[in-house]
Amino acid sequence: MEAHNSTTELGEFYERWERWAADVAESHSTYLTLVWLRSPAPQSNWLISLLSVMDAAALQLSVSPRSAPHIRARLVLRMGFNCLNQVARAVHIPVDEDADPDSPIDVTFEDFQAAIELLRTVDFPIEVTAEQAWTHYRGWRVNYEKVAYALAYAIDAPPALWSGPRRFASEPV
Repeated sequence: MEAHNSTTELGEFYERWERWAADVAESHSTYLTLVWLRSPAPQSNWLISLLSVMDAAALQLSVSPRSAPHIRARLVLRMGFNCLNQVARAVHIPVDEDADPDSPIDVTFEDFQAAIELLRTVDFPIEVTAEQAWTHYRGWRVNYEKVAYALAYAIDAPPALWSGPRRFASEPV
């Protein structure tokens, strides 16, 4: 989010990622080898990248409800849910199709507050309190956190903040 400072730019960014997620859903569920394909650069992983973009959209919708590019952010989240679920089903990872928005998530409120403070340092528009935003963020994240964590564990994705446990403990990239 830091690199894209206007809501117009973020809307365009989300549009490109929505299309990318649709492509990944199709390619990775058809050619399963792609699910486990790893880049030699730890900062380049399809799953961690998609999870980061989904979190960016969920954060923006939560903290900037008046100025967020609602349609584009919601569409990238929806296509992200579809992508993760389709790939997970293809590799026989159980998928919760109807997550309860009141279910707990692993990201803590303290980590969420720290993310908001980081956004403040780059003058990102924060339009509501952290407490108000948390309810909405949690409602978005509950739809993709478990399946993203299960995929990250299964493919041993490079460790990253907010991306769940791995088979081998290591510091986030």
